[in-house]
Amino acid sequence: MIRDLEREAEIERLARVLGTDTDRLTPLAEAEPEDLRALSDAIADHLHERHAGAFEKAIAVAGKLPSAMTAKLAQHAMGPTLSARAATLLEPKQAADLAKRLPPLFLADVAVHLDLRRAGPLIDGIPPEVMAETGAELARREEWVVLGTFVGHVDREVLAELLDAFDAEALLRAGFFVDEPQRFAAIIGSLSDARLDELLATAAAQDLWPQAFVMFGHLGPRHAARVIEALDRMDDDARATLDGELEGELRARASV
Repeated sequence: MIRDLEREAEIERLARVLGTDTDRLTPLAEAEPEDLRALSDAIADHLHERHAGAFEKAIAVAGKLPSAMTAKLAQHAMGPTLSARAATLLEPKQAADLAKRLPPLFLADVAVHLDLRRAGPLIDGIPPEVMAETGAELARREEWVVLGTFVGHVDREVLAELLDAFDAEALLRAGFFVDEPQRFAAIIGSLSDARLDELLATAAAQDLWPQAFVMFGHLGPRHAARVIEALDRMDDDARATLDGELEGELRARASV
């Protein structure tokens, strides 16, 4: 079941890279998730390499301008698509300085087009309040693929603060697209028991158990045991919405 869910997530991620709908990727419905990820990365790498030379020249010029002027050029001249491609060539300090000068609405536009495999190291220097506002805007737009990838690159020390900006539905839908499964332990570990209870209640009420299980299915025994305790606190009606097979797999993981 986890493999099927991972495949679905990778197809949606590939559709985003290609700028198309998932319906057009039906021939890939049986492909392995790892192969789909490799294809997405290869396409993103090709797009980056194709335009890297021109962007390197632009970054060199921008480095000689005041940060405030560079931010205005990015917002009003380059726009979000070109700014996203150029961002991968910035130094972390320069990226952080520009980010705090740009409105969250524009940063969210940029994030939609950003290859976080390359820009991930830049995120650490961005002020947490700027990341939180940008993340909240992505959630408002229901940009779950982008938000999930974004959360996957946030430093663990600021992750708990950022998670407070998202409700349970946003956490579940974005968590489905976190591309580094080891980060789920940090996400669940950052949630209080009350928020974990809210997460399960939302999964039950909105039929989001598949999204929840993507998060829970990668947990180690310690964090899986916390989820089991939360399941045991649920009322019977909500608990009944959870597929027995899913619960069985989770309990098995908690006992490893």
